Amino acid sequence: MKILLGIPGGIAAYKAADLARLLTKRGHTVRCVLTEAGSRFITPLTLASLTGEPCFGANPDMNEWRPSPVIEHIELARWGDLVAIVPATADSLGKTANGLANDLLSTILLATTAPVLWAPAMNTAMWEHPAVQANVARLKSFGHAMVEPVEGILACGEEGAGKLADIERIADAMRALGSVRQPSLMGKRVLVTAGPTREDLDPVRILTNRSTGSMGIEIARSLRDVGAIVHLVLGGDLAAPYGIETLRARTAAQMMSACAELWPRMDGCIAAAAVADQRPETIAGEKVKKGDGPENLVLVRTPDILLNLGAQKREGQWLLGFAAESEHHIDHAHGKLMKKKLDAVFVNDISNGKAFGDQENTLTPVVAQGPQAALGPLPKDRLAQALVGWWAERLGLQIENQK
Repeated sequence: MKILLGIPGGIAAYKAADLARLLTKRGHTVRCVLTEAGSRFITPLTLASLTGEPCFGANPDMNEWRPSPVIEHIELARWGDLVAIVPATADSLGKTANGLANDLLSTILLATTAPVLWAPAMNTAMWEHPAVQANVARLKSFGHAMVEPVEGILACGEEGAGKLADIERIADAMRALGSVRQPSLMGKRVLVTAGPTREDLDPVRILTNRSTGSMGIEIARSLRDVGAIVHLVLGGDLAAPYGIETLRARTAAQMMSACAELWPRMDGCIAAAAVADQRPETIAGEKVKKGDGPENLVLVRTPDILLNLGAQKREGQWLLGFAAESEHHIDHAHGKLMKKKLDAVFVNDISNGKAFGDQENTLTPVVAQGPQAALGPLPKDRLAQALVGWWAERLGLQIENQK
C-alpha cells in the first residue's frame, strides 16, 4: 500500500518516525509530508532515511511550491492509497474540517480521494473543547476515520485523554482502511469468538487454558479487512482490534450469553475461542488457605457454545469451528462437524505444545466431504488471512451455484 503520512507540529511527532519505520518494515511505501511546525519537532532527513522516500513539505532540500513540471499537491494526493495525519493537531483538524488550505499537507487533504485517517494528540482541555469535537464530527461526516487519543500522562504533565494512540493500533487502522474487499463477505455480519475463558476457584485461583486469543483476533481483523461487519466476543487480556465491536467475556457462561444475544442477527460465526469445558461446582468466597482446602475438586460442565449455536442456526447462516486435537485429528473433527451442525472445522494439531502463542501454525479445514488442503504453516496473521480467503472463495462458489 502507498501511504502518505502527514506530520503536523505536535510533541508526539517523534512517534511518527516509529510509525513510518513500522509501516515500511511491513512492506508499505511511505512518503512523509511535514508542515513547517512539524519540521521543528522532527527533521526531513530522519523521515527520508527511515522510509527510503523523499520527504515533502517543509524540507530545505525540496521547498514547498518549488518550480516543477507537476502540481505537487495534486500529484501526491493521487499517489497515495491512504492519507494519514499523525499526530493530528487541533489546527490540522480545524483546517480540513472547514476547507482551509495554506500549505502542502492541507491542500493534499482537500485534493485527495483516498481514505483519510486522523490520529489526534493534544492536551485534554483542547481535545474536549466543543470546537475541536465539532471539527472531529464534521470530518467523520466526510467519511474520514479517526483513531481517538487515549488517556495517559501528557507532555504538559497533566493526565487525561489526549495522548496519541499506540502506533500498532494506528497501523492496524491503516490496514483496515486500505485492504481489498471480498464480495462474498462484504457487509455480512459475522460473530467471532476468541481467547480463553476463566473459571474462578476462589478470588485468586482460576481454571483456564493456554490460549492467548491471538488467532481469533487475527481472524476478526481479516474479516474486517475484507469488508465484513465483525462482532468479537473476547476472553483473555489481549487488546481489542481497531474498528471492531468487542464484548469482553470472562467465563464460559458469559461468553455463551453474549453469543446467544448476537447470533440471531448474524450471517455467520467463526468460533475460535478456547472455552473451558468444566468449571468448579462451587466457588470459595475467600482465598482458600494452604492446607485448608479440599484435595478433591468437583467440576461440572460449562455450556457448549457451538452446540447451542448450531441448534439455533437458521437457513442461510454458516458456522465454523475449531478442533484442537492431539490424536486422531480428522476423525474427531468430522465428529464435531456433524454433531454441532458446522459448515467447516479447522483442525489444530496441538501435540508437543504446537498451535499456542506466537509461533507458526497449520490448520486443516474439514467439511462434510472430508479434509481439504491444509493452510500453513504460516504466522497467525497470514494464517487468518488464508482462512478467511478460503472461506470467502467457498461462499462465493455457493452463491454462484444458487444463481
